[in-house]
Amino acid sequence: MLQIPKELFVTRSVHRTLGLDPNNSILSCGFIHHTRHLPQNENLVFKYYGALLLLSGEGTYIDRDGKSTRIYPGCFIQRIPYVRHSTITKEDGKWLEFFVCFGYETYRTLTHMGLLQDQPVLCPGLNQSLLDRCLLFYDHLEHSSPEQLPYLLLEAQQLVFGIYDMHRKQSLHPSVRSLLYQARDLLGSGQIPDDSCRGTAEYLGLGYENFRKLFRQEFQIPPHTYLIQKRLNNAKELLLQDDLSVQEIAARTGYPDSFSFSKQFKKYTTLTPRQFRALHQVPGAGK
Repeated sequence: MLQIPKELFVTRSVHRTLGLDPNNSILSCGFIHHTRHLPQNENLVFKYYGALLLLSGEGTYIDRDGKSTRIYPGCFIQRIPYVRHSTITKEDGKWLEFFVCFGYETYRTLTHMGLLQDQPVLCPGLNQSLLDRCLLFYDHLEHSSPEQLPYLLLEAQQLVFGIYDMHRKQSLHPSVRSLLYQARDLLGSGQIPDDSCRGTAEYLGLGYENFRKLFRQEFQIPPHTYLIQKRLNNAKELLLQDDLSVQEIAARTGYPDSFSFSKQFKKYTTLTPRQFRALHQVPGAGK
């Protein structure tokens, strides 16, 4: 999982204009760090194009029809001009976004050319290269002269196009299959701090929803179901040992307590862990 430097968790932005009409001449970008939900992010209507790349934290995007979409690091949220929407921030102090904005006429031209679409939430994922591009564009815009602004408008568009390309290639790039096999090995392995489905996807820089879809396509099983099966298979092997208690086995296989472990074990095997151990006549059963 990409580690965002602590020094980036501050709000800073750069705003420039290329003309007199504020809705068509705007060019801006920046980083926004939220520690709580802001009411002004509800029922927003932009008159120009804006987009944010979520670098840290979680939240919910609500479209004009009231449909909610969970957002997480690696999501790209487009604020489509003249479309009402809300962004609800999870109040855990972790929210950090990079945003970029440019004029409505530029957005409309790019849309008519088929280069932008009105899908509000994309899942390009997040990697160091993309973060570096965001930082570089911020630096260019912050130190720009008026003569450089038309070129920086093109750079802003190229940044967005690159994010679109990452979104498309999540399911097409040859390296994705390799990442999926890495994910299969890492799930429930204890090799990374959070080897849950979501934690594994984030560790590999994959958008979670896209990861779930691609994992199922590749292995014909949802990652959550695969994780359960892997944990239970590991638990069965450990139950054949006579020196581990059920509580110890639950901890080793990623369960918060023996009750949760026993409940899921019985759901999928029809036996409790102790019944399974007794059935296989393991010495020392009854721990």
